[in-house]
Amino acid sequence: MRVRVESTADGQFGTNSYLVEDEETRDAVIIDANLEPEQMVELVRRRGARVRAMLLTHTDVDHVGGLAALLRELGPMPVAVHDSERHVVTEGKPLRRQLPVQLPPVATVTSLAESETFRAGSLEFDVLHTPGHSPGGVSLRIGEHVFTGDALFAGSIGRSDFHNSDGAALLDGIRTKLLTLPDETIVHSGHGPESTIGRERTTNPFL
Repeated sequence: MRVRVESTADGQFGTNSYLVEDEETRDAVIIDANLEPEQMVELVRRRGARVRAMLLTHTDVDHVGGLAALLRELGPMPVAVHDSERHVVTEGKPLRRQLPVQLPPVATVTSLAESETFRAGSLEFDVLHTPGHSPGGVSLRIGEHVFTGDALFAGSIGRSDFHNSDGAALLDGIRTKLLTLPDETIVHSGHGPESTIGRERTTNPFL
């Protein structure tokens, strides 16, 4: 399988949304829904991609704010999220009391569970539970790519100063689930540029 990864970023938070596509079948998923969903809709249509599911690394508003628009434009599809943050999507309840934004509830929610494989058309993702920034933070691995949400960034790690964050869990998840991946694994973060696991293991000052 040849996996193609393209991203869009919103202007307010610089949050990355990713289109992950099997170049042979055109099956695709969108990972995270930033605040400028029209960019992703345009990318999907330009690529002729068949989006099979939406995958959420976590449910901070800048990662789910575009969800309703994407579902409206691209059609109903499964929205996959870790069970501990499922209520944010199914009930429209905000993840953080510091960011009390309510979103329209989504009915087509499915689970991302640790050590399970999430399948969407011809794509298969390994689900790695990497909490700490938020309770249901996950990283998603396919081939030589891993999508780390707000756990691991190029040269940094996610915030852990929210009421439902856990700094020790964040570091533990990064060290046991992410830094154990092969050095050449490409890291696609929730914000900022891509990196590699090898580069982060040797140069990230927070690790």
